[in-house]
Amino acid sequence: MRNNIIHLGTRIFILLFALILVAKLALAQEVLKPLKTNFPIVIDGVLDEEVWQNTPMITGFKTFKPDYEMDMGFRTKVYMANDEDNIYFAFIAHDDPNKIKTSVAARDKIRDDDWVVVYLDTFNDQQTLYSFYVNPSGIQMDGKLAAGRDDFGIDMVWYSAGKITDEGYVVEIKIPFKSIRYRNDDLVVMGIIYGRKISRFSVEGTYPPLDPAQGSNLLTQMQQIQYRGVNKFTLLEILPGVTYTNRAIHQEGELKTDINKAEVSLTAKYGITSDLVLDATINPDFSQVESDAGQIDINQRFAIFFPEKRPFFLEGNETFNFAETGRRDAVRSIVNTRTIVSPLTAVKLTGKFGGPRNTIASIYALDEVPPDEVVNGVKNAKIGVFRYKRSFKDDSYLGAVYTSRKLNGRFNRVAGIDGQIRLSKSSTLEAHYLRSYDRDSAEMDVTKDYSAKFGYSRRTRKMTYGASFADISDFKSDVGFVTRTETQRANIFVSPKIYFEKKLLKRIDPILSATYLYDKPSALYEYSYWVNMRFILIRNSNLSLSYNAKNEIFLDQKYNRNNFRSSFSSQITKRIFFNISYGQGNKIFYSSDDPYQGYGSDASASLNLQVSDNFNSEWRYKYSDFFRTSTDEKSYDFSIIRSKNTYQVNKYMFFRLIVEYNSFKEELSSDFLASFTYIPGTVVHMGFGSLHKNTMWENLEYVPGENLIQIQKGFFFKASYLFRK
Repeated sequence: MRNNIIHLGTRIFILLFALILVAKLALAQEVLKPLKTNFPIVIDGVLDEEVWQNTPMITGFKTFKPDYEMDMGFRTKVYMANDEDNIYFAFIAHDDPNKIKTSVAARDKIRDDDWVVVYLDTFNDQQTLYSFYVNPSGIQMDGKLAAGRDDFGIDMVWYSAGKITDEGYVVEIKIPFKSIRYRNDDLVVMGIIYGRKISRFSVEGTYPPLDPAQGSNLLTQMQQIQYRGVNKFTLLEILPGVTYTNRAIHQEGELKTDINKAEVSLTAKYGITSDLVLDATINPDFSQVESDAGQIDINQRFAIFFPEKRPFFLEGNETFNFAETGRRDAVRSIVNTRTIVSPLTAVKLTGKFGGPRNTIASIYALDEVPPDEVVNGVKNAKIGVFRYKRSFKDDSYLGAVYTSRKLNGRFNRVAGIDGQIRLSKSSTLEAHYLRSYDRDSAEMDVTKDYSAKFGYSRRTRKMTYGASFADISDFKSDVGFVTRTETQRANIFVSPKIYFEKKLLKRIDPILSATYLYDKPSALYEYSYWVNMRFILIRNSNLSLSYNAKNEIFLDQKYNRNNFRSSFSSQITKRIFFNISYGQGNKIFYSSDDPYQGYGSDASASLNLQVSDNFNSEWRYKYSDFFRTSTDEKSYDFSIIRSKNTYQVNKYMFFRLIVEYNSFKEELSSDFLASFTYIPGTVVHMGFGSLHKNTMWENLEYVPGENLIQIQKGFFFKASYLFRK
């Protein structure tokens, strides 16, 4: 009898264990299946359609910032549906309505607000994802992530609405299938993660919850979502535009008209398939609606990098992200489309080709060069770019790139390979190898150089660490962005994460880094030992303190570069955000004729005032000075003050005034813009700008003056309309 009881108990235990195992496997393999509807959903922030009562609902968000697997404090519910042409989502975000941070802002200006987000891996290949953010007022921000880098310059056509309620806020989203790239099979399979940010708590969370062993890598933690009955279509977009420009410049003592012209442009987009798109443009208008913010560009060893903002180049731009390139690398970008300054015409092909694992991107452009580059009457440089990526398991890939710029007898060509291998859930290995072929004129020989780098990194909840090695000769890239060459560089870093349950302090991230560099021209060595402490606090606040013991070689001489840096930022209230930073240390005066050792300070401050839901005022200040060590004589000091004030009438229309003063150049600039954007592409912009300078016309030349005079003014009008089929 006793043995029978034991056998029965054993069987029950085995059965229970099997049931638990099956349940876990079923949960791990759960696929989200939105409700298919035949009725359009009105995007108004009110969930009164019957479809929302019947759609699948998910909840159970868990944090990943500042720590993993914790409750967010307020419940979030997400509903999902689709019809033949659109994807729909609805969020109910519970919260105290009096403490929700939101604004009626311009598109992409909601990072500091509360928001919800949909991350979509539309090919389900763990290589690239779209991100669709919406704040409680229904304002959008969108971007793309690939190779570990986010690009928020892209603007897609999608629709959203938000409303604050007694229980929090509600957001509705509609994403047309035409606005994204995906594989249109009978069953469309994508990867998805839902996210939410509560700004005042410094908290971000997701569903499904992120795995602490994998860190915040989204691409490898997507949950599958399936869509059926998707309409098969041919994408066709035609974007005609007209631009009128009038500019006057102070010449020979008076303002004289420099440009007075109207131009017509035409851009077209054709979807060869749902995942392969051809773009073409003739006489494009690539003027910036908002000029780049002023930078301290005095005494810089290398040129300043500016991100791409022009819509034509943003489609598929993430494909050009290259392994082991970035802000701290010698090769910052292998394809920097801002080197294509004034194209007369351009063609671009991006998407999947020859199977779901193959991604291509290519550009061909004729770029009008400045007068000083014209040789033998040739005014247009020919630029070609080709990129290929083959994806493998997880987010691993192998890629190749080719770039070319040719002008008369001068050319520059770059070819190379790159790749990323995911070694485990939390660790990756990246590498690239590039060759450049450069000729300055038809009479000169071709020079051949290289850039090679590999790096290993591991990122988990408790620890981030890694190492890299780079070797670069006199590598050149006319289409990319390259800084310091002819070096060998080794780096190691480690960053443990220390968590706290206190209300004020959430986390401390110490960072220790050591870098050794061999400078080939001088045969000398550099070192850099960097210690940084980052404190993550409540109210979206961060405090950072760092010390860097380092030297630097410039023109075969060693210079001391020891320095200290500090910064603090905080969301004081839901309408006031500020950031301050200060640095003090040793510097180099980068002169090809007379470099010398110096010291000085750098400071910056910014204040963002959300005066009302519709009016935002940003103030920024930058300061830098330099003293010669041997004499304590001041070499320079200057500051930049910038004020940007925006009144957002509604989600479509705003008025903006930017005023900036540069004390070193003694220049005051102002730009006024009235802008209406119905959807990206259908826009009307009208702007006026002026530039004043402390100068005067005397004895047939301009000399420093005591008063500001207007040396340049301009007016522009731009209108375009997106025809979409």
